Amino acid sequence: MNVSLRHLLAAVALLAPLPALAQTPVNERHALSSGGRVEISNVAGSVTVRGWDRNEVQLTGTLGDGQRLDVQNSANRVQLKVVYPQNSRNSRGAVLELRVPRGSELQAGTVSAALDVADVDLRRLQASTVSGGIRANGQAGESSLTSVSGAIRSQLRTSRLELRSVSGAINAAGTSGGEVSANSVSGGVELDLSAVQRLDVETVSGSLGVRSAGLQPGGRISLQTVSAPITLTLPARTSAQLKVKSFSGSIRSDVGEVERPRYGPGSHLDARIGGGDGDITINSHSGSVRVSLGGR
Repeated sequence: MNVSLRHLLAAVALLAPLPALAQTPVNERHALSSGGRVEISNVAGSVTVRGWDRNEVQLTGTLGDGQRLDVQNSANRVQLKVVYPQNSRNSRGAVLELRVPRGSELQAGTVSAALDVADVDLRRLQASTVSGGIRANGQAGESSLTSVSGAIRSQLRTSRLELRSVSGAINAAGTSGGEVSANSVSGGVELDLSAVQRLDVETVSGSLGVRSAGLQPGGRISLQTVSAPITLTLPARTSAQLKVKSFSGSIRSDVGEVERPRYGPGSHLDARIGGGDGDITINSHSGSVRVSLGGR
């Protein structure tokens, strides 16, 4: 075989399509008693969760090459875990869709897989990921969404909402109210909430923006950051005692007068809004603070 022919055959081999990685279909159904618990774990790919009115759990989708599904179930709990081969760098992630009963409890965890929860009515929701994003929509009695670097977007109707992230952005909107807490290191936090009973938000360098329909009677808002700007927007009818402190950042407010010491840095504001029933506390080291009244 001459050199030119060998080169031609080598080029053809390079252009030939690579063999498709093996995929295994998934179709699992398991009965679950009312108020039971569903747990699902996946490393890569995606997990989609939807609710329905049946007293059973259904999991469909595909597993990648070398993956298997570990299932443990009882009348009150269904555990679903995708087990990956030791060398899974070239393995396609599992793509799964989970159906859960109304009133059940859901715990979902991923590493880099995207997690999408919608159209659910849960007793409790716990969702966590390392780098995959989390989207949550629907209704839950209590909700906890946690990520390291993936973004969190929530439109849950829930009486208690907990949001945690290191560098991923946090965005919560809709009718999340009651008790809300959010914590981030460098990821920005944006909240658009109904009237809250208790709101606690902390960031280090991530920007912090809160818009709320107001405070429930005797409610409390606490916002803290080190170097990020803080904006708080509330309706004019809000009733609370407002206290703002900043070491080197500016303070602007639609109510009250900012006071500065004669010597040294720092500024603070202490003002009464309406009847002063609730408490609003804002602390910032070097980030600016803006309080606006006249929202929805």
